[in-house]
Amino acid sequence: MTGIFAKLFGAVMNFIYSFYKRRKTENKIAFISRQSETPSTDFRYLINEIKTNYPQYSVVVLCRMIPDSFSGRLGYAFEMLRQMKALATSRVVVLDGYCILASMLRHKPELKIIQLWHALGAFKKFGRSVLDKEGGKSSKTAEAFRMHKNYSLIAASGDKCVPAFSEAFGQPESKFIPIGIPRMDYITDPQESERVRGNILRRYPQLGNGRKNILYAPTFRDTQEDRNALKAATKELINKVNYSEYNLIVKHHVVDSNKEQIYADSRMNAAEGESFNAMDFMCVADYVVTDYSSVIYEALLKELPIYIYCFDSDKYIDERGFYIDFWADIPALYSKNARGICDFIARGMRAPAEKEQAFKKAYVNKRFKSITAEYGKLIDELARGVYDGRYNYGVLTDGDLQQPEEADEPEERETPGDEKPQESSAEKEENSQ
Repeated sequence: MTGIFAKLFGAVMNFIYSFYKRRKTENKIAFISRQSETPSTDFRYLINEIKTNYPQYSVVVLCRMIPDSFSGRLGYAFEMLRQMKALATSRVVVLDGYCILASMLRHKPELKIIQLWHALGAFKKFGRSVLDKEGGKSSKTAEAFRMHKNYSLIAASGDKCVPAFSEAFGQPESKFIPIGIPRMDYITDPQESERVRGNILRRYPQLGNGRKNILYAPTFRDTQEDRNALKAATKELINKVNYSEYNLIVKHHVVDSNKEQIYADSRMNAAEGESFNAMDFMCVADYVVTDYSSVIYEALLKELPIYIYCFDSDKYIDERGFYIDFWADIPALYSKNARGICDFIARGMRAPAEKEQAFKKAYVNKRFKSITAEYGKLIDELARGVYDGRYNYGVLTDGDLQQPEEADEPEERETPGDEKPQESSAEKEENSQ
């Protein structure tokens, strides 16, 4: 039934699209997203780059999430017509997620499509890696709707991400450009970090009270049972933090609520809002606590210590699957309870510096001083039909690159006895009771 519907849908969409394709291709770059209602950081940086340094191109931005309601989904049909027009008349289209029309339609030969995936690094399995599995689509649906087809190039934040993303997108490794993504410029820009820090402290002045700030940024949970478990684990962490020495920032995943809670003088005096994302809060954070979220990569770029609060790991890991060895590869300290996390932080413990640096180089390697500027060149060359493939995986070498200035050697820090996941002394005490 799915196949019949997909064929009918594809035939109708391509018929309508054939009329749009009669229009002349313009000097236009389009950005299409259904991840949010506003342009992402990656999109904003690229849009500014094009408008500033390549004014010969007009820019179209289409950002709209698919509504949950039936009437909303019907209304989304008009957004798809706008997407068709953009696809038919642009020279380059940039995506940050799966776009049905980009994959299903038969495009003009000169159209170039860049997939700039919205998550840093390679972490949880997605896309074609989880077909016919819990949380994934059926293989029949994926084939019927041509999931992740028609991409000219696919961005990756590091070489080690390419094999994983190649599997997830079902595309050859030669199509990948492991030069990072514009967001990495934002994360590593000291002036931008200071600006964001100022904005956060104006909104939440209690975070500048002289205490260290702990950021807890968990990933979303699919089922009500899992959401209840997350709620209980979050409450446990809130109760265990020593507020005489630390503030706690709890930032929920945007799919869950997008809310943040700030706990400072007392866990009973929480401030709440929807003003910043987890990446923003890293500008004031001293420690990052997460679970199965790709925020680990953003934390690494910020040189922040990472702690994995894996209270439901037995269930979650079996259900989702990862591209990396969750227990061995991540440069972090692990605990299944909040007391263990707080114990690690209080004792000044973090993963070994050499493990952090090696992991960062493999997965979020900032090879250019300005990644955004390199994408500007790439988009311009694709639009003019002169791109020579120099960024592609297997072609790119470190010797070809403009390296960023060398960072200072990381300070030595206290580490646990070995690099394997281990229990804190508090965990051992609790588990023995």
